Amino acid sequence: MTGRLIAAGLIACLGVAATVEGQSRYEAIDRSDVTGVPGLRIINIRDNVLRTCYAVFLADSTDSDNASRSELTELHSAVSARDQRLVDLLSAFDQDRSVFAGTVAPNTLKYEWQANTAQVDFALAALNNMFARLEQDLLRAPRTAMTAVPQACVAPEHAPR
Repeated sequence: MTGRLIAAGLIACLGVAATVEGQSRYEAIDRSDVTGVPGLRIINIRDNVLRTCYAVFLADSTDSDNASRSELTELHSAVSARDQRLVDLLSAFDQDRSVFAGTVAPNTLKYEWQANTAQVDFALAALNNMFARLEQDLLRAPRTAMTAVPQACVAPEHAPR
């Protein structure tokens, strides 16, 4: 749909400029779809001032291009997994502290390290989710490619002499 709007806008913009005689400078001569290639159209445009013609190739993206290619990480499960890891670490730390009374306390850096690892794993899952959503949004965005090529021109029937 956006490709059609771009093509219509291009033709409308080209048709806005007028020559001294009052005729439009740009004129769409022919429009055709290419069979066998869905979404590819060719529009032939004549520049009446410069007396040249152009073939404008418009290629729209197809619906199959916009298929979802990535799976989103379930954030709720990532949150619950992180929370469960932190609860397990806290209970393990409390258990290590109370096993032998009067002994040296367990190394807290070990538990801090594991807690930080749980937080980083969650952050990576969240980032993976955000990048996957961004990729899906980009895949859903309409895309149109356009190329204009000069070509041989047939003299217009209403051209001034």
